[in-house]
Amino acid sequence: MNSPGDVTGNGDSTDPQSQSSGLTAAQIIDLERAQIGHDLHDLLIPLIFAASANLQAALRTSGDQPSSAEDVPGLLERIAKSDDWLQQALTLSRNLLTQIYPPELNNLSWLAAAKDTAGRIGGEDCEVTWTIDDSSPVCDPNWDHDVATTAYRVMIEALRNATRHGKAKTISIRCRPDRLEIVDDGSGFAPTAIDPSRFGIRSMQGRAILVGKTVTIQSAPGGPTTVTMTL
Repeated sequence: MNSPGDVTGNGDSTDPQSQSSGLTAAQIIDLERAQIGHDLHDLLIPLIFAASANLQAALRTSGDQPSSAEDVPGLLERIAKSDDWLQQALTLSRNLLTQIYPPELNNLSWLAAAKDTAGRIGGEDCEVTWTIDDSSPVCDPNWDHDVATTAYRVMIEALRNATRHGKAKTISIRCRPDRLEIVDDGSGFAPTAIDPSRFGIRSMQGRAILVGKTVTIQSAPGGPTTVTMTL
């Protein structure tokens, strides 16, 4: 494994100081708000709208004429599809709430909260595995709250990117004494070609710098992708 800042022949490493050192706390909050708004508009609302339209169509069909036995399978299929969309919307809503504020960190240890959240984001389609060094600060119940919260948010964003954009099937989270690594087998990307409007990566790097840490990303088209935060 290369050190967090290495640039290798297998991919590029972003330079957090050159890309994010100028971000203030207010700017990071604005970036995260913009990302949440984007997710609401592009992901959550379409699911709710589709479920509503499907149920309205079913109601119109059943109200236009007396239902026959032949109509029942079609109506049940519409209802089942609407339920599936609503369940997806509920899952997405929970993930968005976790992103906005991590209440788990007030009631659980960092590892317990992180494992629970990682399992929910990975879902049934992505296997998340953990490697934990006992001397890692993630095991310290008195770990600095600001750094712990930042590491938690970085992990969430890395998982979201891996599952949503990279379509990863396996993600390895490695808690080292000096760093947190999230490695996925997704489709990868060229870090030097990241669109400046990509909110997640900029907010990850900016948040880390505010607590005196850094986030680097190593990837290439075809993957894998490694997100590293110094601890």
